[in-house]
Amino acid sequence: MKILFCSYGGGHVTAILPVLKVMKERGHECLYLALTTAGSVAERAETPHVKVIDYVDMADPHIQLWGNRLAQRHHTDGKGITRDQSIAYLGTLFCDLAQEIGEDAAWERYERDGLNAFCPVRFMRDVLQKEQPDVVVATNSPRMEKAALRAAYQLGIPSLCMVDLFGLLEESWLSRPDNGHVVSVARPDVANRLVAAGRKREDIFLTGSPIFDQLVDPSLPVAGRKWREERGVAPDDVLIFWAEQPEPSNPELPRCVRNHLADVCQKNGWKLVVRLHPSSTDASKEVLPDGVLQSHAHEPLAHVIHACDVGVTLTSTVGWELLLSSKPLLVMTISCYSNVVTYGQDDGALAVPSLDDAEQGLKTLLFDPEESARLAALRDALPKPGLATENVCRLIEKEVLARTAK
Repeated sequence: MKILFCSYGGGHVTAILPVLKVMKERGHECLYLALTTAGSVAERAETPHVKVIDYVDMADPHIQLWGNRLAQRHHTDGKGITRDQSIAYLGTLFCDLAQEIGEDAAWERYERDGLNAFCPVRFMRDVLQKEQPDVVVATNSPRMEKAALRAAYQLGIPSLCMVDLFGLLEESWLSRPDNGHVVSVARPDVANRLVAAGRKREDIFLTGSPIFDQLVDPSLPVAGRKWREERGVAPDDVLIFWAEQPEPSNPELPRCVRNHLADVCQKNGWKLVVRLHPSSTDASKEVLPDGVLQSHAHEPLAHVIHACDVGVTLTSTVGWELLLSSKPLLVMTISCYSNVVTYGQDDGALAVPSLDDAEQGLKTLLFDPEESARLAALRDALPKPGLATENVCRLIEKEVLARTAK
């Protein structure tokens, strides 16, 4: 069986790679189309992959014209993506939409919706016709991942959409039958919401997310202690972990939170470690507050999670990894995207409504025995990671392959 995997970076590539590895070990032919920052992750994992530029005629004047124009806004040096790769990717997005609705209308839609204006089904259909996979696997990202699933549906190629965690932002299109013949989810509430939105129950399978299977590694607590030692964090130091994420409508918000947490930690004698988001921030150009530690992109995220005493986020899926690792989590509901995650008391997280509440929230998690114990019990009751990769692989082999667009 030939499987075409397709995903962006961040949590999406970490969901894809474990499944690809196991399917390859089982003798299946696997091709990975690594989008944007997923390429550098695949390289570090020594996973062969292709990129959008491999399917693009860079001599096409429209690719150059429109790709360069969009790259002026969206290309960032230092993210592991060359400018030519950005031009190929962005130019392809725009060319596909311009072919569909015309150039002027395409610019109007882009100015209104940003990059989410694009869903290059024509391009992905050409890729699938060239590669001839038996199955297509993608996650719940918009643009090219969504296009891969829709192109597969149009061509009658069985497909799987892996929903990494909440699926709230993507619910409107995941509810459509042409976005994965089969959908795998990590939480029962996601399945229930998709069914309520119109998706057939028999198309949805509760598998867990492969992203989190690594959390059962028994060596992680030791790795966390080693990380602290190597970074000069004493055993009795309080270490706060800020998991940063992009805020496209308010790019300064992550920096604001970062600086506020640094002030809180300095005031209380705590240490702060920051993990910048690889897809939105050029780490080489960010200036962290004095005394703040940085968790670099090449470091295993799970090591930092096990090193910290409390994690903090707005909307990052890293929050779920913290909870599954039995780590206290503070969620600040100050992002305009806070409605696309469902972290809360039922998950064992502590949610606060403002930046000013962060200090007291951290003190509650660290020093309030009764509340800490209550939240810890809720975290301990969460579904345990460890089986998702096998569940998804079995789903591909037994269920997805049997589906068609009929």
